[in-house]
Amino acid sequence: MKTVLAIALSLALPAAAAKEEMEVRNQGAVKAHVWTSTAGLESARIQLRALTALSNDATAWDSQQARALLRGARGDIQLARTHARSLEAMHGKGAAEDLRKLDSDLGGALVLVDKLQEPIARGVSPKSADTRADNTMLGGAAADRGMPPGKGGDVTHDSGRGQRGGTPQVQQLRDGIKAAWERLEQAKGDLDKVARAFDTTTRLPEP
Repeated sequence: MKTVLAIALSLALPAAAAKEEMEVRNQGAVKAHVWTSTAGLESARIQLRALTALSNDATAWDSQQARALLRGARGDIQLARTHARSLEAMHGKGAAEDLRKLDSDLGGALVLVDKLQEPIARGVSPKSADTRADNTMLGGAAADRGMPPGKGGDVTHDSGRGQRGGTPQVQQLRDGIKAAWERLEQAKGDLDKVARAFDTTTRLPEP
C-alpha cells in the first residue's frame, strides 16, 4: 500500500509542477498582450494630442505632418486591437464582455480616424482658413486683439473648448479629432477592466 502511495505521489508532483509552470507561462503571455495593447493605445492617444495641437495653431499646421500623425494613430490602434483580440482565447475571469466593449471602441476609433483623412487631404486646416489669427496658442481670436476677422467673420467663432477661430470646416475637423480621442478614452477604460480581470495592470514601468 505504501509503495502504491509513493508511486502515485511521485507521479503527481511532476504533474502539479508542470501545471504550475504552464499557468505561469500563460500569465506571462497575457501580460505581454495587455502591455503591448496598452502601448498601442497610449501611442495613438499621443498622436491625437499632437494633431489637436496642430489644429489649434495655424502657424504650426503642416498637412503632411497631420497625415503622418493619422497614419501613426491608425497603426497604433490596430496594434492595440490585435493584441486585445489575442486575449479572447485566454479566458480571463469575467473579461469577455469587457473585451467585446474594448474591440468595439477600438473599431469605432479607427472609423473616426479614417474620417479625418478626407478633410485634411482636401485642404481643410487652420492655415487655409483665411483668418487673421486662427489659433489659441498665439492669442485667440482676432477680434479679441482689435484686428479684423477673416473671411465671413469665422475667426471669432468659439467651439466652447478654448479653440478660437477657424471656418466651420476647421471646427468640424477639431470636433472629429475630439470624437476619436473620446473613443480612445473609452477604450482605455475598457482595457483597464480587462487587465484587472486577468490579474494584471495596464500601468507600465518607467525605464
